Amino acid sequence: MKPVSEKTVATLEAVAVDGAKQIQSFFAYEGTNSIYFNKAKVGAVVIGAYARLRASETNRMAVELMAGRQMKQIAG
Repeated sequence: MKPVSEKTVATLEAVAVDGAKQIQSFFAYEGTNSIYFNKAKVGAVVIGAYARLRASETNRMAVELMAGRQMKQIAG
């Protein structure tokens, strides 16, 4: 499995930050305009996707570390 590019991670991170701002706007808004709610829902989805991406990258790195250690034990 190849790592996700830094450009992709940075882009998704920027969108996730904007999503968090949309959620904050929704919580502060007290009107009846449903656009705030819809933007907050999209923001929550993007934040979830970003969290899954980071978790997947962490898991990939852990597997690579374990594989490297096992290869050293086998060779050693």
